[in-house]
Amino acid sequence: MDNKKLDILRGDINSLDDKILDLLKQRAEIVTEIGEQKKSNTDVVDIEREQKVLNRLLQNSKAKYSKDTIVRIWREIFQASTKLQQNNSSLITTKRSINSITVYKGGKSSVTGKDNIIKLSSNENSYGPSPKVLDHINKSETLLNSHRYPSIDGIKLREKIAITHNLNVNRIILGCGSDETLLFAALAFCQDGDEIIHAKHGFEMYSIITKIVGATSKLIEESTNYTIDVNSILKQVTPSTKIIYIANPNNPTGTYLSRTEIVNLLNNLPKHIVVVLDGAYAEYVLKDDYDSGFSLTEEFENIIMTRTFSKVYGLAALRIGWCYSSEKVANILNKVKGPFNTQTISQEIAMLALEDKEYLKEVVDNNHKVKKWFEDELKKIDIKCGSSEGNFSFIQTSEKKAKEISAHLTNEGIIVRQLDSYGLPNCLRVTIGTQDEMIATIESLKKIA
Repeated sequence: MDNKKLDILRGDINSLDDKILDLLKQRAEIVTEIGEQKKSNTDVVDIEREQKVLNRLLQNSKAKYSKDTIVRIWREIFQASTKLQQNNSSLITTKRSINSITVYKGGKSSVTGKDNIIKLSSNENSYGPSPKVLDHINKSETLLNSHRYPSIDGIKLREKIAITHNLNVNRIILGCGSDETLLFAALAFCQDGDEIIHAKHGFEMYSIITKIVGATSKLIEESTNYTIDVNSILKQVTPSTKIIYIANPNNPTGTYLSRTEIVNLLNNLPKHIVVVLDGAYAEYVLKDDYDSGFSLTEEFENIIMTRTFSKVYGLAALRIGWCYSSEKVANILNKVKGPFNTQTISQEIAMLALEDKEYLKEVVDNNHKVKKWFEDELKKIDIKCGSSEGNFSFIQTSEKKAKEISAHLTNEGIIVRQLDSYGLPNCLRVTIGTQDEMIATIESLKKIA
């Protein structure tokens, strides 16, 4: 090591840093003046303009820094510029991606003045959990030990999942609902300024998670029937892409990608990009070309597959889910997961739910039968329903008609999900309830047909 040469090189770096500081000072003065021209304390962010700046810089950059590094540096500069233009004197601030989050509200669960409602707004399992679960709750002594922490890694439940699905127990990560495992992925693989790809009309939490970690959303465009294909995903890939979230089937549209399509996607992606396949509704899908298993994790290292006990297992209130991935990815996710993140009672009941395979099949069969009946009845009263998988139907109509249907059903104590927050004000998502609940829904809709 030539210390004298190192000192000279470090001196050169110091001189360049001083020049950068001077340039940043000049830039800040211009940014401040732009803010004064805008005369706004809030609406100062121009995402389209920022993207044009990034495109130009990437095209002109001759530095050895990677392109995603250049993007992150400038997005940090954009963040600082926003603060200058807003001239916010508050002592407590957060990054602007957090400021832009619209808090997730979920479907309505009550109607003022109505006690007996039919809730078809949150894709819950209307049949409830397995009778084995209910019997256990009645006899459970779990709460007697509520002063004790739960298993730090839920090993017994993970072993049960591993046996049920023939998986490697060390590659299973539990979460407080599968939502938490989705967040683990972003926390583990994204930095401020990175990009996450997800469907334009996909699960709202993808956009929220993206903002939580300071990343930028890149939206997958859909066809006229709300489907996405591999090419539409690949078009959004840039050097800054770190994660792709794909709900399969998608919520709220119910569309899905076949195994062949997913393999095609993975084969055409850079290997550092992590694909998160959200399988919240996987158990409901009966299509031959749909892969409900986990073999893809043996073929590709850069995939995470999530599952939840909230839907088909009927345990939404217990908030428990899990994900499965390659050994390398699982080891990284375990570093992000907090200790004791799932409850003892949730772990115990999830194990019982896994045991009752007959009840699971009964729930899936009932959903398929009632869903087909409901959608056939919708056609008879001229309400269009898109082809969808999962435990819900996707109604497509006009914005005016969607509001009329939702308001009418709500007045009759039947709650469905309006999709304005998904950017689909002309659509409704209707959870498939019991046969009696869906009969009541059709009879109500006939009144305004």
